[in-house]
Amino acid sequence: MNRKELLQKAGMAVAVSGILSTLSAEDHDHSGTMPTAGKSKYAKAMMAAVHCQLSAEVCLSHCLTELGKGDKAMAVCAASTREVISLCDSFVKLASQNSSFTKKLANLCIEVCEACAKECDKHANHHAVCKECRDSCLACVKELKKV
Repeated sequence: MNRKELLQKAGMAVAVSGILSTLSAEDHDHSGTMPTAGKSKYAKAMMAAVHCQLSAEVCLSHCLTELGKGDKAMAVCAASTREVISLCDSFVKLASQNSSFTKKLANLCIEVCEACAKECDKHANHHAVCKECRDSCLACVKELKKV
């Protein structure tokens, strides 16, 4: 693992750790007006979507680096990760608002995550970040199906 990959993974771990702590926190309502995210019925799905989004960000960076080196096979993978990043971000935003559109968006997010997992699977044996992205997409699909 080179320095860049180490920094990316460390950054992702810190971000996920902070988000997981926030989403799973007990209700310490100091203001009397705001419930914690841990009380959300979508908390597990949101955590999975955030992890998926972060894994896709790392995978996208890797794909762009490989494309820069001339590896055109990574173009479809890069496109699929961009879609995952957008959809997972949107899902977290709607779910955190308890939107009536959360279920509909979860279904679209499932479709996009499954497509990304399929694409990343093509590269998983050669690129660890693609394997991580595939695995996080599949974990996200599992949680989103519960929404």
